[in-house]
Amino acid sequence: MAAERREHRLALEILYAVDIGKAPLDDALRQARDEIGVFSRGDAARAEDPYEEEYPAVERREDAPRPTDWDLVDRLVRGTLTHQLELEAQIAPLLRRWKLERLSGVDRLILEMSAWELRYRPGMTTTGIINHAIELAHRLSTEKSGEFVNAILDALAKTPAPPATVTGQ
Repeated sequence: MAAERREHRLALEILYAVDIGKAPLDDALRQARDEIGVFSRGDAARAEDPYEEEYPAVERREDAPRPTDWDLVDRLVRGTLTHQLELEAQIAPLLRRWKLERLSGVDRLILEMSAWELRYRPGMTTTGIINHAIELAHRLSTEKSGEFVNAILDALAKTPAPPATVTGQ
């Protein structure tokens, strides 16, 4: 799970481009692959991985970062967007004194993507999902966002999934 940090950040950036920037989904996915996908190629391209700053390396080196799992990025993005209204309906009652539309776009999308994982990625640990969300919030949002995201996702994880939620979607 810890190895998926890059995929979560890429998925969040794509979700932001689609949801906030109104970019067409396929265009946003293609642009992310074109700009970040150097670690998915088999050639000797040299580049630093912007999502693992501690590992600037060439892909073929023994200690190089692993290739980006674009299938996971795609599943995170498409799953979140497909179930967005349902996820928002599950998150909204947990916000207490907040409304979904008042949240920053980044915080809302972190919550939605993580909620999708909690509901639709069986086999993933709740702790791992929440920790990824907290890390994203700390890096990409405000100082207090990590605590906020943690509280909401912890409450969601303790809330039974609605009957219509079928894992594996």
